[in-house]
Amino acid sequence: MDLMRVWRFLTGLLFVAPVFAAGSNLGVATAEGAFTVNNATVRGNATITEGASIETTMSPSRLSLSTGARFRLDPNSRARIFTDRVVLEKGSGELTATKTYAIEARSLRITPDVPNAKARVALRDEKVVQVASSSGRFRVHNAAGILVSNLDPGLALEFEPQVGGPGAPSSFVGCVLRKDSKFIIYDQTTRMVVELRGTGFEKEVGNRVQANGTARATSAQANTQTLDVTSIVRIEQGGCSDIAREIGADPVGPPTTTAGRPTGPASPSGQGGGMSAGTKVAIVAAIAGGGAAAAVVATQSGDNRSR
Repeated sequence: MDLMRVWRFLTGLLFVAPVFAAGSNLGVATAEGAFTVNNATVRGNATITEGASIETTMSPSRLSLSTGARFRLDPNSRARIFTDRVVLEKGSGELTATKTYAIEARSLRITPDVPNAKARVALRDEKVVQVASSSGRFRVHNAAGILVSNLDPGLALEFEPQVGGPGAPSSFVGCVLRKDSKFIIYDQTTRMVVELRGTGFEKEVGNRVQANGTARATSAQANTQTLDVTSIVRIEQGGCSDIAREIGADPVGPPTTTAGRPTGPASPSGQGGGMSAGTKVAIVAAIAGGGAAAAVVATQSGDNRSR
């Protein structure tokens, strides 16, 4: 009788174990050379499970995930794989994603807007994250879950996540407009429409300004945000009529060449372009035909830099 019970117990394990293993299988990683999975060296291919750490040396590794997402981990790079995201911990890689699969890098979460969108992400220096979309739009959220950029196809941006939570100071540079009976600022660098909260915006409609304040998400998905404005400085009077038409805002008058006067104290940073929700943002390059434009427009401290 005791032997029979033992036999039934062992037989049950034989059936349970394969079911558990199959449920944790996220996909397969392949490489032409050696790579490591959870610090164990493998060659050829390996099954990937939840939370697995993949690290490459001389050869890239290609991951085909059961979600339909595909990820190319470049040489000398490391990433951790999960059911809903890949976390880039070192180096660079390229994600071809389903609409719900994301890539995380240094507190930023990069999520596609459409299926089969493709983006490259690279970690530079100790803080910088470079993101380039070759197809499909991506949304970039910071650690607080606030949208900091819409990344359109053909554009590459450089992000430097800043220390600070939801209440960290933020700045946006762009055109003040009215849309849907609200005052907004359109940040051309990050392709974002941000609602302005405060007073005194009427006299800046149609002008390019720098708005400083505290950003916060205004939807459960954190895909829109508002800025509680503490100060605003006029950079250029007029010049926003084309942008108003582009984003469907209320029409504004024709551009003028008259320089405007500041309407508030300027922030010491962000003069050259958009900065969002505790994340410095710079245009790295415009992608055209697989190549990158040589010019780089920086948006940090108003400096122009080349790379």
